[in-house]
Amino acid sequence: MNSYDTREMLAAIELRNPMKTFFADTFFKVHRTHIAEKIEVDVKKSRRRLAPFVAPRKGGKVLTRDGFKTNSITTPKLAPERIMTVDDIVKRGLGENLYSKKTPAERADELLAEDLRELEKSIADRTEWLVREVLFKGKINVVVPKDGIDVSVDFGFENKEVLSSELFWSAAASNPVKDLKEWRRTVIKQTGTAPNICIMGSESADAFMSNTAVTKAMDLRNMKNIVIEPRVVNPALTFLGRITEIDLDIYSYDEWFINDEEEEEPMIPYGHVLLANNGGIGSIEYGAVTQIESGSLNPVTYEAEIVPKQWVNINDNIKMIRLTSRPVPMPFDVSSWYVGVVLAEN
Repeated sequence: MNSYDTREMLAAIELRNPMKTFFADTFFKVHRTHIAEKIEVDVKKSRRRLAPFVAPRKGGKVLTRDGFKTNSITTPKLAPERIMTVDDIVKRGLGENLYSKKTPAERADELLAEDLRELEKSIADRTEWLVREVLFKGKINVVVPKDGIDVSVDFGFENKEVLSSELFWSAAASNPVKDLKEWRRTVIKQTGTAPNICIMGSESADAFMSNTAVTKAMDLRNMKNIVIEPRVVNPALTFLGRITEIDLDIYSYDEWFINDEEEEEPMIPYGHVLLANNGGIGSIEYGAVTQIESGSLNPVTYEAEIVPKQWVNINDNIKMIRLTSRPVPMPFDVSSWYVGVVLAEN
């Protein structure tokens, strides 16, 4: 079985095409690495203030800086690994020709590449889940006492409204367009930046599309204000249309994940709606990874998004591969997006 050192594998990982993750790619586009596991995260809430008037021949008036809260976070550690045994590489692999002449060494290289892709995908999926937690809850809370895991950070997110039952989008008295306008206006008032994209789960999208106020607005304005033109972007994402009056694109997003209880869960919580700006509202900060490697007497620290490690157990003919990452999504301004709960939660 061929052996590659960490820096060789790290160079290969950095050259790869990154995994696609909708929330992270759309709203947390900036990625930054750090040289320490523990990082300082500054979170602000903007206030829009006018420059003060000053009397003639007076120097000026102090305009205080917007406050911010600093969170000191030990970045959570993601470290999936995979075992490769001699049995895995001496026999024919999945889809391999029955009469293949591949050597065990060639199969080992192919299996290593496949394992790296799958491990990286698992890290990308968990990072996407962290972004989801920030977007819909405004905090990260991962506590597993038996494993000594306690990663909790609250960004102080307050831009969330749960509609009353008579105003749920499935109710006759509801007006989804009015709600979206008000939530968008709130973000503009607080930050000066307008959300330009609205993401809904399928149940919220169905309620929106069939709502009487929406269909009336389409009819009365000859479909110039609300344009519904569904178009599949990818299997999970559908562009539904746009509200031209407020420059807001509407999407339905149906993606699922397996939670830590081994249950399927929608990426968008039931009945939730997200308004944000697809120019980006935050970054993903990566803590450093420190590990002990073969042939080194001292731990080695890497400043990178993902760090590989490979080692062997000669006695048992086993090779291990591990990818480690320490990501934390960080919003630039905790007032820059809005979440509405528009249906009764299950």
